[in-house]
Amino acid sequence: MESPNPCEMEGDADMYGIGIRLGIYAQSLGTLLVTLFTQEEEGQNRIINLLLQLAIFAGTLLNTKTGVIHAFDVVIVFWLLAGALSSLTGDGLGGVGSFSGTCRLLFYTALSAYGCWFWFTGADDMVKPPCGIPEILFFGGSTLDGWFRTFGKVVAVLGLAVTTGMLFWTGAVYAKKGRGKNQERQSKRPQTEIVLMILSIAMIVLSITSTEYVIRANNLTEVNEIFKVGQVLAFLVGLFQLLNTLVMIFFKGRLLTPRCWLLFGRHLT
Repeated sequence: MESPNPCEMEGDADMYGIGIRLGIYAQSLGTLLVTLFTQEEEGQNRIINLLLQLAIFAGTLLNTKTGVIHAFDVVIVFWLLAGALSSLTGDGLGGVGSFSGTCRLLFYTALSAYGCWFWFTGADDMVKPPCGIPEILFFGGSTLDGWFRTFGKVVAVLGLAVTTGMLFWTGAVYAKKGRGKNQERQSKRPQTEIVLMILSIAMIVLSITSTEYVIRANNLTEVNEIFKVGQVLAFLVGLFQLLNTLVMIFFKGRLLTPRCWLLFGRHLT
């Protein structure tokens, strides 16, 4: 969308308005806490996360189909959806026997496929900024003509290959072993892989800082008004999800629960 000033761009508040952004950020932080302290809630947490993520991605697909989307809109969505890992145990990333895990894999497979289309051909046909303004997609003023597009292609292709492979692997393992794996995992002490924890924290920081940078670097307007129905709903979903996790941690004794710390799969404690 274009603002009354012909050289000023209006962002898409329905995809990344302040309420939606804050809701996603709260979800990412809540997911990190769930994977650290209440791992039995990971499945339910994934489903709640997916609802908001699917809504954002569906809006992106609709705007793509109708031809009213900029390349920076898509990149902002990519950064928003690159939040915390949904498991820090190493064995919960495949989603074997888990409805939420399978849905997550299907979602990221679709997102990766869209990313491949976007980086290779789709971005060239999207709405161009007015007045020849360059679209900033990453720190350092990176644009569609720079190294960041090559990086995006690599990430999208690798993402599609990994998620597709995991889908086939998940199906094969589930068909062979049934539901036994999830039941076995629930009987273990809580486990945390330190490398995955650090990666999850780094992804949250990168997601938030990159999203906010792209919005400001492109001088997008109309995306910081929270007092609208869609913004308030998204914000409250993320906020209450985070508060619910905090209540379980601090009022149900999860903060000091003994756990197994792992480093590259080796037990440290």
